[in-house]
Amino acid sequence: MIVVTGPGRSGTSFLATLYRELGFEPGGRFEPAVHAGLEHRAVVTLNLEVARALGVSIRERRGGRVLEVLGHAVRASEGRVPPAIRRPMADAVDALRYRRATPDLMDWNSLDRVVERYGPQMRALARDIVVVKDPRFCWTLRAWLAAGVPIEAVVFTFRPLDAMADSRVRVGMYSQRARDWARHNYCYGIGLLLTAVAEHRLPLSMLRYPDFLRDPADLYATLPWPEPRTWEEFQRAFSTVFDPSLVHDDR
Repeated sequence: MIVVTGPGRSGTSFLATLYRELGFEPGGRFEPAVHAGLEHRAVVTLNLEVARALGVSIRERRGGRVLEVLGHAVRASEGRVPPAIRRPMADAVDALRYRRATPDLMDWNSLDRVVERYGPQMRALARDIVVVKDPRFCWTLRAWLAAGVPIEAVVFTFRPLDAMADSRVRVGMYSQRARDWARHNYCYGIGLLLTAVAEHRLPLSMLRYPDFLRDPADLYATLPWPEPRTWEEFQRAFSTVFDPSLVHDDR
């Protein structure tokens, strides 16, 4: 299995689309509202459970059980509660959740328990997937590797921290108040990923977004492939999925 990952908003969806166009189905669907997707539903669900069991936070600070419940209630109220009432509620929860900018750190003693509990599911999923894309692997890959999942290579994409945070704020994934926490959490997730890759001696392809869109030949030479694809096949696929506006999305 080839894993495509990165902190998010850094070109992973483009790569998943490219792999799919070349016949390697990553699963999931594309979400035009956030211009991202192609994340295998079962993998996402499992990674969220694994992350919680490891103690790390991915999309937002957990901030304790009370704040989690309040945050869930605010999200569930969308479309049901008038904005004039819902917005102050959301702001109050955000203010409490992100009053501390540091990420939730891994409970290293939990790794063996996590592998024992989720390892069979990980190995079963890997038998049916040749390419998988999920930013959450930054925080969970160590558990997949410890479970003996046969990961052949990792494709890691990144972009400036401010650009990743701002992109998530623009599409509504984060509030403005979460920006500092997000940048700290990206750094932590990247560290977890790279140490796991190094310790397990995995082949790693590092790509900076949007730079890797500017040289298709270099991208073709850099990406790992489950099965060989010719340069001509790659060119056709790249031209099909390439959007020139992405090249300038380096804010």
